[in-house]
Amino acid sequence: MDLLTTADLQALAHDDGHDLAVSLFLPTHRVTVELEADRLRLKNLLAAVTKSLHDDGMTSAAVETLLAPAWELHTDVRAWQHMSDGLAIFLRPDWHRVVRVAVDVPLLAAVGDRFVVTPLLSAVSSDDHYLLLAVSQRKVRLLEGSRHRVGEVELRDVPTSLREVIEAPGPRSDTMTRSLGGGRSGPAVFHGHGAGDDEFKHDEMLRFLRLVADGLHDYLTDQDLPMVLVGLDRNVALYREANTYAKVLDHAVRHNPDQLSDGELHDAAWPIAAEYVDQAKHAAIQRFDQLIGSGAASTDAATIEAAAEQGRVDTLFVTSEPSCWNPTVGGRPTVVRLGAEQDLAACEQLDRCVLATLLHGGNAYTVAEPSMLDNGLMAATFRY
Repeated sequence: MDLLTTADLQALAHDDGHDLAVSLFLPTHRVTVELEADRLRLKNLLAAVTKSLHDDGMTSAAVETLLAPAWELHTDVRAWQHMSDGLAIFLRPDWHRVVRVAVDVPLLAAVGDRFVVTPLLSAVSSDDHYLLLAVSQRKVRLLEGSRHRVGEVELRDVPTSLREVIEAPGPRSDTMTRSLGGGRSGPAVFHGHGAGDDEFKHDEMLRFLRLVADGLHDYLTDQDLPMVLVGLDRNVALYREANTYAKVLDHAVRHNPDQLSDGELHDAAWPIAAEYVDQAKHAAIQRFDQLIGSGAASTDAATIEAAAEQGRVDTLFVTSEPSCWNPTVGGRPTVVRLGAEQDLAACEQLDRCVLATLLHGGNAYTVAEPSMLDNGLMAATFRY
């Protein structure tokens, strides 16, 4: 899966002079038995978008060029073997972005002069959202999670095993090596009888984890999510020494992550993350309750949108399930035309507010209590 960053959101919000943007969302599956069904779902979604663009007067050649990256993905069988729980595809002339997320998304296509992001709300909101770093000499894994699940982030240019960065020390009289796996080739395991071997393993593991931390910097520089470490005591301590990410939590899961599935990692780490995110959300709601009526908080959508565009929204509270996105009719995908349907105006406004808030470093929380939102779609506290 992919980790959404502020840079990604900036790219989605960037005005490149084109007045056409296509946003596609569809649920996907991690198990390959659903591969053909997922591909068919995308095919039907693209067919609906093609018809819509043709109806708008767009030439067949222009439509084919615009949608080409999505059709290429449709035929890429290997890519479908590495999906997560949801897929988003953003297309505009000469640019596209594909995002795999570990959250549920609706089946939806939107066409307009901007991209929409609220179908990915669970992947960008501040609540029920955390990072998990499995620290092991065999395999370092970064996972992004919610209250219900985690998904592994595909890491590029980051060493993920000690073996990638270490070379065996020279021959020593008190050191021998053997391979794991009954004679099969595998990672070298060093057995020694002196302090020198322990120091070697300590120093090389620390060097490895510093390379990991440096490699993760580009992935984490725009993130403000809590991170839970999972690993044996020694590895966790060494990673804390190498770490440069500010939101690593004090509590960790003290267990060898190599022995745990993604589901087991989530079950072990979520209680630690939940304590942090629940406290932060509770504090944000308390602050809203204190400020409402003072001018420093509001439930008025127009007031919030103006503040979000100015970068004044500190915390945005939004409805947990924006019912205004109605993606299907009779089980078939429909294409939402932005700016053309009055009953979607409030949802489009919410979408603009979410994106503007996140781009200016604000937080977004989902709430299930309509009374807090004054029975609307959003509420906010302001920086000034």
